[in-house]
Amino acid sequence: MAGGRRPPGRPRLVDLAEPTEVVILRAAAGLFMEHGYRGVTMDMVADAAGLTKAAVYYHFHDKASLVVACMQRTFEGARRATEQLLAQDRPLVERLEEMARVVLGLPQPFVAFNILMHEAQTELSPEQVATLREAEASVTVPLEDEVRRALEQGEIDVDDPLLLVHSFVAALRVGQSVGADGHPLFPDRQRTAKVLVSLFWRGVGPA
Repeated sequence: MAGGRRPPGRPRLVDLAEPTEVVILRAAAGLFMEHGYRGVTMDMVADAAGLTKAAVYYHFHDKASLVVACMQRTFEGARRATEQLLAQDRPLVERLEEMARVVLGLPQPFVAFNILMHEAQTELSPEQVATLREAEASVTVPLEDEVRRALEQGEIDVDDPLLLVHSFVAALRVGQSVGADGHPLFPDRQRTAKVLVSLFWRGVGPA
């Protein structure tokens, strides 16, 4: 380009160890988790990422598209983590217990997602909502595949693998319950994971 001029609106390149888009998404995700959808502005995202607001808008044209990208990235990461955990050569019950410990040790991902969706839904298009729901559903696909494999090998005995998976996810939601004071009802995450999986497994183990 003559004179080395940049196209209008294009952000100035910065020397980052990660792509600018990743830096923005990481900063925005932390802000959304802390302040919710309504409490976050693009100015706040730019400040947290150490970038100009023009740079943020170059990659994400509004806050709605940014929160969708943040949640998609979160769900993709959760799915990859689930795949890695389930790839271990251990009995399914042990992998479920480890999965429960990991999930219960996170800062209430189910609650955070539901709050974000509730706050953002008035600004999201139907297509964006559908995209997020699809991304959320993809997280359990590795577990669904593993449950079907365990069923085929006689490791578990259940009529509906999909219902089993969603029941397990629901149990994890229970484990993350908080009281009226905002504190966890089950603060001992290690024990809660063990108890939940034990109760769960007694209903699916082979007779």
